[in-house]
Amino acid sequence: MANLTHPELAEIRVNTLPPASLENLQAMRTEMCGATEFSLQPQQTFLRRVLSPDSPTRDLLMVHGTGVGKTCSSIQIAEEYILRPEFQDKKVLIIAGPAVQSNFRTEIFDLTRTKLDEKSNTLSSKQCTGTRYLEMLTRIVSEPKQWMVPEVRLRLKTLADRMISEFYEFVGYNSFGTRINEALNDLPEAEADKWIHDTFDNRLVIVDEAHNLREGGDVEVEKSVSSGMEKLVKTANGLVLVLLTATPMYDSYEEIVYYMNLFGWNDRTLSLTKKLKSADYFNADGKVKPAKESEFRDWCQRYVSFVKGENPFTFPFRLPPPNEAADDRTFSFVGKSRRIADAERIKYLTLVASPVQGEQGKALGEETGDEKDEEKRSAMMMPTVSVLPGGKKFREMFKMVGDQYEYAGTPFLTPEELPNYAAKFVTVIKSIEAGVGVSMVYSNYVERGARLFAMALEEHGYVPASGEPLLVGRKGTKGKYIMLTSEITTAQITSLLSLARDRKNMDGSLVRVILTTPKISEGVNFRFVRQVHILDPWWNMSRIEQVIGRGLRTCSHAMLPFEHQNCTVYLHVCRTTSKRECFDEYTYRTKVEQKALKIGNVRKLMMESAMDCPIQLGAVLPPAWKALEVEQVRSENKEQVVYPLFGMVAPQFMDDPEGDYCKVKPSVADPDYVRPLSSYTDVRDELLTRLSKLFVDKEIWERKQLFAALSMYQQDVVAFALQSAIRTGFKFRDAFGRPSLLESRGDLYALAPVGVSNGTLVERTTQMTERSDVPLPDVDATPKPAVTDAPDLSQMREFPFPVDRFDAAVLDGYAFDHSITNAQKVLYLRSGQTTQFSSRLAVPGTDILVLGHETYDPPEVPPGEPLTAVTKWTDDLLAHFEANKSKIFASMKDGKLTMSRFKMEGETPVREAGKKRDVPIVCGTGENKKDAVLALAKFVDRTGAGVPADVAKTNKETWCIYSELLLRTQMQDPDPKVVWYTPEEMETILSAKPKTKKGK
Repeated sequence: MANLTHPELAEIRVNTLPPASLENLQAMRTEMCGATEFSLQPQQTFLRRVLSPDSPTRDLLMVHGTGVGKTCSSIQIAEEYILRPEFQDKKVLIIAGPAVQSNFRTEIFDLTRTKLDEKSNTLSSKQCTGTRYLEMLTRIVSEPKQWMVPEVRLRLKTLADRMISEFYEFVGYNSFGTRINEALNDLPEAEADKWIHDTFDNRLVIVDEAHNLREGGDVEVEKSVSSGMEKLVKTANGLVLVLLTATPMYDSYEEIVYYMNLFGWNDRTLSLTKKLKSADYFNADGKVKPAKESEFRDWCQRYVSFVKGENPFTFPFRLPPPNEAADDRTFSFVGKSRRIADAERIKYLTLVASPVQGEQGKALGEETGDEKDEEKRSAMMMPTVSVLPGGKKFREMFKMVGDQYEYAGTPFLTPEELPNYAAKFVTVIKSIEAGVGVSMVYSNYVERGARLFAMALEEHGYVPASGEPLLVGRKGTKGKYIMLTSEITTAQITSLLSLARDRKNMDGSLVRVILTTPKISEGVNFRFVRQVHILDPWWNMSRIEQVIGRGLRTCSHAMLPFEHQNCTVYLHVCRTTSKRECFDEYTYRTKVEQKALKIGNVRKLMMESAMDCPIQLGAVLPPAWKALEVEQVRSENKEQVVYPLFGMVAPQFMDDPEGDYCKVKPSVADPDYVRPLSSYTDVRDELLTRLSKLFVDKEIWERKQLFAALSMYQQDVVAFALQSAIRTGFKFRDAFGRPSLLESRGDLYALAPVGVSNGTLVERTTQMTERSDVPLPDVDATPKPAVTDAPDLSQMREFPFPVDRFDAAVLDGYAFDHSITNAQKVLYLRSGQTTQFSSRLAVPGTDILVLGHETYDPPEVPPGEPLTAVTKWTDDLLAHFEANKSKIFASMKDGKLTMSRFKMEGETPVREAGKKRDVPIVCGTGENKKDAVLALAKFVDRTGAGVPADVAKTNKETWCIYSELLLRTQMQDPDPKVVWYTPEEMETILSAKPKTKKGK
């Protein structure tokens, strides 16, 4: 359980709010959405520290609302593990859908956020990861102005993606479940367990949209993923599990128990043979059993981080629809004569009614069914969206003309005919035409929902923003629409999203209407959306809020005038002339709201008992802020409206959603606790940014003045940052934009422009006039310092056997190839350090490093002498390979020893001939079985001992490692028996074709 008395946690607090006023509201929205530099939010710093390797916490359920930065919070946790050498043997695993994966990569490093200050010729980059990736990339392209060259930016983006892939592995839910379950089904139990240990022990696993793991889901993928995760946590040791979701109880309050089981099994506080049930903790109404309340609150305080979404200082204001449906239905959809009791009526949702007529009115008036069957539910919901003339199918109503449609009968989507077949379409189109800005329309159905609505739009004067209209010959001037479904490619979706999100589309001039389907219910974000229309409900509020959340995002409306920073949400239902509700309204009443009420009971407990509840007390809206009346202009009819601030949020499904807010057990101070070093370094970037601004404002500071100006940090943290900046030579920019170093004299701190050592006050604070001397080439006689963060290979010598017989060069060479990433290799070699074989990666006469076939650092090889040198390096390598074609060769790939095929002739290994003689295979596979490899190891060992007997009796991985060390060692002999190639050389050899003379 997080101990909030620990200094690194005690210092974290959310700033208290100023007095409630419209002026303060506007000022805070402008400031929070207009920040030019990134700073971590309090909960992000808190979670990085609570889940750090220094902390005992190993499980986290991150219940963070839309737009509060939960992706960045999880990245903060991940980056702390990535920086630790003991966790660098396994990449951080991110389990998420494709769209969310892309968002994750962008949050780690987004090149578009990197800007050039032309005056000072410096780069700034507003990133969740601070300057870490920027600093790595500037070692490759150091001149800031080059970053603005399109070709260079493209290359930098490729490099950034490659760096991210060095540290992170991304996998979809289905792929993850399949990977686990295939191992369980295809391997003997012992081998399956070993595979899980090898792959997941001491690994950080982050699951975004973790509600997709839920147990007992209707979709086969959900069952596969949940069962796979259960097996994983029961088997792996030291697994760190972080689950992200705004809706942990997606469909039912009972789903929270799935997470309780996962965490209990993972940290071994719950027997692996025991499984908790919802009935152990909750009554049927979702309220916790009194005898279990304390236990459940303790669980929340130990594992749950809860941050509310829809921050009123960054989110668009959410307006109710202008015409609320009257609560006048008397009879339930189920049972024509069953009356709706007062206690069963909708209390929190606001609906918009569309009166039906014609064939749709007839279809809905006769509709009956059993809503317990999902297929029947879908069939009953569809007529509330649209019906087709004569009950025909979609394909019977249209004929194809190329890729377009033409009516095969009655043109039933025209303004005159549409009310008879799709009343909601009529209502939505009227709202769009009466409004301004961008509108988003969602349906769970593609053919009878989104596509038919798109055709109706075309009949009303709208055209697609890209491509031909769906209906032949349709033209229009009212606006453009885009339609996002599973039938278009990811590239097309990306292009359409870019168009819709463009700042030029603030008024909807590029895209007026966005049609969406379940394809984009997660991971896709829009801007400037003024109307959201839900044509048909899902069976729970979680999915509906996910969809609405695509259009209401943090700062998504910040470019609009304050009075237009709003979005009206319409939940559409059909109404017949009778007093009986239709199936869509029945679903909202009995499924959506009733489920949400039960979930709300548990959600409130989680909010009150979460580990980080006390640090967020300052963010709780006081009554004066909640009641603050805010004037806005609605999109539809440009209606001026006034609502209290707390009345413009998503429905809370309870009368007192915040209650007492915090009910956590107080932490007990530990007098022997020592603050971990990581909590000094994790705010380095943030502190250096603040220090930079302070020294621009004033040239010289006393230490106590700096402590006062940075009072939001502990003094020892500030002192550490100051000394770190001096020790590492961090370059600040002074008031004139000059690169400067921090110096201290006693309790005084000042910046010294580079080249002005022990400068006077005038030299430090005055921009000196440049003289017009004859320019001479600069000669830098001082050696360049080594890169300080190059990896220390000596700290990576961990082997499953004694290695005293092997010298440091061999062990460091092994670590160089096996334990560090390409980016770290570059840092190591650029630092001037060398190890076994590393000199082979440098192209003679250039500063180019070879990282693989046609992969270099710097990435682009300039034409002329550098390209000639690279070509010669490749030709020389291929010539060497050809000259040694009679010898066995060895290398490594993907962390495993590889060798050419060979056979034993007596005690002598001989390289095999044939077409595959030049293609290496993994140690212990194919022709190179264990006995052959051990014989080869003995053959090359100068002592004749080979692999020790006790090592040979272990697993394949271990004796292959020992064999590889022997093969590397024999390369120190004057005439090695086996030729060793680095993995970079081997990749080049296998990919490049050797040049042969004509006719040979």
